[in-house]
Amino acid sequence: MKAPKMSLYMVIGENIKRRIASGALREGDKLPSCRDFAAELGVNPNTVQRAYTQLEDEGVVFTIAKKGVFVSSGHRPRIDRGQLLAAKLGELKSMGYTRDELAAGIRAVFND
Repeated sequence: MKAPKMSLYMVIGENIKRRIASGALREGDKLPSCRDFAAELGVNPNTVQRAYTQLEDEGVVFTIAKKGVFVSSGHRPRIDRGQLLAAKLGELKSMGYTRDELAAGIRAVFND
C-alpha cells in the first residue's frame, strides 16, 4: 500500500520537528528566513511561511517581529524511533543509495 502524499509545507514542518527531536536544533535556535530557506530548498517562500505558521500554531516555534523565527523552549516533539529511522533511510534511498550500500553503512557505524 502506498503512503499518502503530504503537502510540501507539512514535509518541511516534519523535517524541522525531526531536527528538534534529534537535537540538531535546540531551544532558541534561529531558523533561516523564509526567503533563504525557500531558496535553499528550491520552493516558493510562501510554502516555507506556511510551514513556519503551522509550527507556530503547534507551539514548536515562535516569531519575533523583524528578528526571525526561533525554536520554542521545552518543545521536544515525540517521534517514533522507527519512524525516524525509516525517514532517514528513505532520504538516503531517494539520493540513490542501494540496499547493499545502506547495509554496509549500518555495519560500519556499528563496527560489525
